[in-house]
Amino acid sequence: MIAITLGMGVKAQCPLSTAVDFTATDIHGTEVHLFDILDNGQYVLIDFFYTTCSYCIQSVPHIVQSYSNFGCNMHDVYFMEVDLGDSQAACLNWANNYGVEYPTIAGANGGNAIVSQYHIEAFPTVILIAPDHSIVIQDLYPIPNPQAVTTALENQGVTQQSCEPQDIMPDFTATDIEGNEIHLYDILDGGQAVLINFFLSDDNGSLFVPFITESYTLFGCNDHDVFFMEICPDKGNAVCQNWVETYNVPYPTISREGGGNSIVQSIPVGFYPTVMIIRPDHSIAYRDLYPLQSTQTIVNALESEGYGQNSCQEETLTFSTDTVYVEAMELVWVTVFNNTTEDAIVTDTRDQWGLRFTLDGIEMFWGEKEYTIPHGNSIELGIFLDCIAKEIINDTVTLSSNLPDASFVAVVNFPETVDENEAAVTLFPSPAKDFVTLKGENLGTVRIYNALGQKMDEFKADGNELRINTTRYENGVYFIKTSETSLRFLISH
Repeated sequence: MIAITLGMGVKAQCPLSTAVDFTATDIHGTEVHLFDILDNGQYVLIDFFYTTCSYCIQSVPHIVQSYSNFGCNMHDVYFMEVDLGDSQAACLNWANNYGVEYPTIAGANGGNAIVSQYHIEAFPTVILIAPDHSIVIQDLYPIPNPQAVTTALENQGVTQQSCEPQDIMPDFTATDIEGNEIHLYDILDGGQAVLINFFLSDDNGSLFVPFITESYTLFGCNDHDVFFMEICPDKGNAVCQNWVETYNVPYPTISREGGGNSIVQSIPVGFYPTVMIIRPDHSIAYRDLYPLQSTQTIVNALESEGYGQNSCQEETLTFSTDTVYVEAMELVWVTVFNNTTEDAIVTDTRDQWGLRFTLDGIEMFWGEKEYTIPHGNSIELGIFLDCIAKEIINDTVTLSSNLPDASFVAVVNFPETVDENEAAVTLFPSPAKDFVTLKGENLGTVRIYNALGQKMDEFKADGNELRINTTRYENGVYFIKTSETSLRFLISH
């Protein structure tokens, strides 16, 4: 009896005057958040229906035509339909039969609850919600032709628009699952094209991932002409992290938590997976590389746009600091990270200044002795010097390995080794701001070095005092070397 009543096309209207928010997933897997759309400045037209309703079947072709007449959800009005009582499969069949390209929310996938929220009792009921959340049309009925929809929308100030896909990619700022901020236009304005894989975590998009990850490597791992990323609108960081680990995705992944759903609605993206290429001038070169049959499909598309293949920057060992300051007989620790994708077998380079190494606080590290750092792990390298020196020592310490070598600078200074004459040389103030003054006998030639041992300046002291302007030096550690001694000082502007 209920089905017969609903199928009679009884005239009824939505009793609400203000929209109730909802979030649901359409039959293609896109999450639809009503207030997100409204707050973006669009009207929303909702067709409440069910698949065996004869009056719904009569009206849907006119709504489909109106969707096309008003810009296919890319302009002033956003179309969707909400089903009562039908399965996902039944609604997919409905959409395919009647050419429905706008979001369809099946009854079994959230539609039933929305129908109840809006107190819909007769079908079809078509409502229009304004961006301020007010329901300005509580039931557009009957709909004998597309003009009925056109007239209703134009009475609200909504204008017809072309349904051609937009040529310019809208900007977005989002956060990937690692917490890094991704600003699309910053990347494009930096001269890189952007390739985006829009995917659903439980869809067959995983079939495309090996083609995309291989292309990422072929085109330089985001360091050259093309920047790769992926966006998932329906799942949070935890699910996307599992996806990344399962399929070894090396480029940024943006989940729903990071803004993925808002991005796909602003474009909009209706089918998954969608692989899109955007040029540096913000124009869309390819709305969808489909069917994506191999890596060569991506290579051909990118090379047709003039983007060349490049090698990835070599991964290497890195250090917790680039410059280490070593005092006599004092142990200094440096963390050595293996950021590569394989184990690193490392040895040290013997240096002439007597620097000695301790690994993990236990083992002395000399000459040809090898030590393995598993990929993704680190070691603690202890450094000390057991020789006597009067001068500043700047030495590059290199760790050789089966991977690219890495190095840092060790700077050694021994104020305790100066004699009485040398001790008579003074330098002030430290830290210095605009000037530093050097006093002492026999200053002679005075040279200034930075923390890397690079000579910055050279002066000839005519007397026992030399005032040096430091305004042009950057903040940091510096060394002054006279003919008699070496002194360390700081600059802080």
